[in-house]
Amino acid sequence: MARRYSLRLETRALGAVQILLALIHCALGVLCDRLFVREEKTQNAGVVPVLVIVVYSLSTAPFFLTSGSMSVSAEKKPIRYKLISASVMNIFSACLSALGTIMLCIACFSFSSEKNEYVWSHLAGSMLLQYLLFSTISELLVTSITIVWIVRALHHPETGEESYSLSESTISS
Repeated sequence: MARRYSLRLETRALGAVQILLALIHCALGVLCDRLFVREEKTQNAGVVPVLVIVVYSLSTAPFFLTSGSMSVSAEKKPIRYKLISASVMNIFSACLSALGTIMLCIACFSFSSEKNEYVWSHLAGSMLLQYLLFSTISELLVTSITIVWIVRALHHPETGEESYSLSESTISS
């Protein structure tokens, strides 16, 4: 029998949050593509090129989706290989979120209009960057909490009928 680990029940909810954040992240990437690239033909969002933001948001969504799915799966049946695979995917997602947070902070603070008047596309672009930054920071927080819970579960396995020590199995035989 596989050794079972006690993982907090809230891990399933955090996995669902990660899945939703991945879908929001992807939708915001598509909106950035439509606004910046197709409509305004803008090359830069401040210091950061628009193509980098669009590629980041569309390419990281599968990582966030996979880490959320693995967190839900690990909470349903918390065995060692599921916990390890969920923690590895959450670490990848946390690294990508940290990288994206830095990049999007630079883009948000350096994104400014070259014109003296307010243009709706500039305001919409600024809001899209801020929403993308908010979803990236949220993903970073959720993955960090999930990693802590998984590591805690790996260090404290459940002791039940399924986990025998070597001395117990020789005595009971």
